[in-house]
Amino acid sequence: MILTVNIGNTNITLGAFENDSILFSARLASVKAATADEYAVRIGGVLSLHHIAPEQVEGAILGSVVPSLTSPVKAALEMLYSVRVRIVGPGMRSGLPLRIDNPSELGAELLCGAVAALQIHKPPLVLIHMDTACSMMAVNAAGQLVGGVISAGPHLALNTLVRHTSQLSHVDVDAPVGSVLATTTASSLHTGAVLGTAVMIDGLMARFRAELGQDTAAIATGQFPKSILNACTCGITYRENLILDGLYMIWCKNKKK
Repeated sequence: MILTVNIGNTNITLGAFENDSILFSARLASVKAATADEYAVRIGGVLSLHHIAPEQVEGAILGSVVPSLTSPVKAALEMLYSVRVRIVGPGMRSGLPLRIDNPSELGAELLCGAVAALQIHKPPLVLIHMDTACSMMAVNAAGQLVGGVISAGPHLALNTLVRHTSQLSHVDVDAPVGSVLATTTASSLHTGAVLGTAVMIDGLMARFRAELGQDTAAIATGQFPKSILNACTCGITYRENLILDGLYMIWCKNKKK
């Protein structure tokens, strides 16, 4: 059994793979002040809930975009399991050529997501990863990652707007929207967050397709509210465990190293 761990700014996602199939996935809140011991308790508790004993874990791979959490989570995994913990980064084979100015700047979750996206759709394609940020990274027809855009995710944008205004309150972005003609302050804020994000994604996909070709697919993952997904008109394929799938694929490519 191979354990995959993705550390994001909002969540840490865990998955276990056996015989090339995912057995489970789970999410923990990313807590920057937590120690390795605390992460060991939390991670061990999740695997215990899924009836996985430590001796069943044969390997582990970790991807992170939060450097301050990489070491404590790695240490936690090493406390729990007597295996080598691989970290996605320079020197690891991914099978995905990176045609960007500084490949070391590419977040592990985007690399892993793109690797997995290529297994479910031929290029060109755009990986859309929704978390604290909304990242859209393009893979051209030759199967090369060639760049993309990063903007604020809907929850971050909404929280920032509410925090810096006097008469706006938090709303549930996950709730569906109706007409753009919202009739209350709360519904106006909700509609703006949902439709505003959807229109941004649709508009950016139109620009990606203008450069990469009209057959460019949109593959999404992460904390993507269903309300926004349903409001988009560009045709998006959503895969919840895409990054975990990519982590496992990269582990397989490097297991003999």
